[in-house]
Formats: sequence, structure tokens, C-alpha cells
Amino acid sequence: MLQAVISSKAGRFPVANGEESVSWRKAFRISEDLLTASVFGRLAYLDDEVLWRIMRRTFGAPLPDLRVAELEDIAFWPKWSDAIEDDGKVEPDVFLDFKLGDPATPVRLIVEAKLWKYPSQAARQWAREWVAYHDANGDDGHAVFLCAIGGLGGKIDVTVERIAAEVSALGHEIKVAAAGWDNLLDALEEERLKPMPRATTRIIDDVVAALGLADYQHLKLPGAMARNARPWNPSASAALRDFK
Repeated sequence: MLQAVISSKAGRFPVANGEESVSWRKAFRISEDLLTASVFGRLAYLDDEVLWRIMRRTFGAPLPDLRVAELEDIAFWPKWSDAIEDDGKVEPDVFLDFKLGDPATPVRLIVEAKLWKYPSQAARQWAREWVAYHDANGDDGHAVFLCAIGGLGGKIDVTVERIAAEVSALGHEIKVAAAGWDNLLDALEEERLKPMPRATTRIIDDVVAALGLADYQHLKLPGAMARNARPWNPSASAALRDFK
């Protein structure tokens, strides 16, 4: 589907009462769910060590800087019982279950993704997801992080500090790691410079293409660009251009 959207072969789909239609390319630009599925669905195909290295490079501390990694499971939009709002459900965007290091230590990431760059992450949503996880799992000894990507504005640290304080005022202390989608793009570009199997480059190129469709792209002067060990594939190259 991603390649069809990039190549303008996905067509259009009806909206409203079927009297209007919108292109899949435009839908991609305004749907955080499409972006989340396209990005994290493909990242999950990477070797586990590569995936964790990209996650650590994207979110930085407090995620542990370990080389040995195994992805035990990944779930998209899991439905958890909401312990804050009665009879409700809460759906984090992605839930990743890792074992890291040797000996292995469980580390779990609750990912809450927002499409836009302006501040749109919310304290109550963080609290609901955090409490829902712990209500279901108790004190299982696993290291758990709420990983917020996107929706943090230009001053990520300031936004995170504010939201964390609001969560604390609600009576919950959480471990947060936060980044913009552009931080993920930086991490992918850095990883892409390493020698790697061709299958890995194709996966990374697809993720870059997905980010490009959502207008997350880096425009650099040719003289400022590092030389890639292998050229970007056509889909990723197209993502670095402005889509109309």
C-alpha cells in the first residue's frame, strides 16, 4: 500500500456521504494511525539489535543503552481496561516488549504517537495508559517507559516537563522518553550510513518514505550531505521531495 501511495496508484476513497473523495496521499498526511502503522510496522522487521539501536538513538535517555536486544512482541492499538475512566478502554498506539542485555532484562515501551508538530500530547492520556498497563500487570519488575513521539512542539524538554508535572498532579509518577518524528528520521539516516544487508536498507528506506509522505523530511544542500554507503531507493528518494 505504501508504494501505491508514493506512486500515486492508490486512487481515492469516498468521504462524507460519498459525494466527495480524497486521495490516499492526502489521507496519509493527516492520519497519525497510517503513519504509525507504516513506520512501526516496518521497523519491527529489522533485526532486533538494529531496532533497539534506532529506538535508543531516537528517544535517548532514559532508555538503556544496551547492544543485546530481542523483541519479544509488538502490538498495535492494544485495548486495555481503563482504570481511571469507569468502564472504558484505552489504546496506546504501539506496545513493544523487549528483552535487553545479557543476562536479559525485560523492557517495555508504551508508544503514544501524535501526527502534528505542535503540542498535542495530553497528560490525562499518558496517565490512563500508564495506569492501565500497571493495573493489568501489577509490579512485575519490568522496566516500562511511556514513549511519546510527535505532538511535542519545538521545545520538547519543556513540553515533557509540563505534561509530566500534570500527570504527577493527577497522582501518578511515570517514566517518560520523548522525541519528534524528525528525531526518528535523524536516527534512521545515521543508521543508513552503516554497512548493512540490502534487506535492511530496503526496510529503512521504506520508513523514510513513509515519514516523507507525512512531510517529515530533511532538505540538505548537496555539499552538506554525508555520502551514503548505498544510494537511497527510488521510494525513499521520492520522499525527500515535496509531494503535491
